[in-house]
Amino acid sequence: MSFGAAAVLIPLGGLALRHACTTDRRYLVLASFPVMFGVQQISEGLVWLSLDDPDGHFSLGAAMVFLFFAYVVWLVLAPLAVIPLEHRKDLRRAFLGILLFGAVFGLSLFLPLLASPDRLGVDVVHGSLLYETRLIYGSLVPSAVLIAIYACVVCLPLLTSSAPGVRPFGILVAASMLLTMLFAGYAFKSVWCYLAAISSAYLALMMWRLPKLAQRRVFEA
Repeated sequence: MSFGAAAVLIPLGGLALRHACTTDRRYLVLASFPVMFGVQQISEGLVWLSLDDPDGHFSLGAAMVFLFFAYVVWLVLAPLAVIPLEHRKDLRRAFLGILLFGAVFGLSLFLPLLASPDRLGVDVVHGSLLYETRLIYGSLVPSAVLIAIYACVVCLPLLTSSAPGVRPFGILVAASMLLTMLFAGYAFKSVWCYLAAISSAYLALMMWRLPKLAQRRVFEA
């Protein structure tokens, strides 16, 4: 399933990047999402393949790549993608603040795992991968609070951006988080990243329609 998603998303992402390059380069970061999600799904596919490896080294490396995307990349790229698109100075400043917070928060989640790989375990639960991570403040902050913070960093910039076409993607991402929490909260990292990856296919359509969206923005301005 992970490799299948990657096989679809990476070509779609290539098309999205091409449209962004030729139409409006400010959309390049956002257009890169399908490719980035595709790479992340490949890493999870490698985790699946390596689960039977007795020494576990390959599984650990692939899992670290997956979690780097989950813990750092998306917390940085979500606000970063909308900053160059935003014409309102107050929103740009807010998104920059969210970006800086997201980077610090994400690194605080990931770097302890990188320094002490024994903090990470991978298991299969109900057909999904469960990444068991011992966070530095996991005993102090409930997991629901951490997920809520994560959701705000990722979703708020996408949902509040005034750039045409961005909010529908934010709605898809937020809906994927809500569905994951309701039906597969035990494997939030794996299931949400998969659903968000599928949602990012929307961006290929958005980039294809970018000239029309740009015209609408000029008209509305």
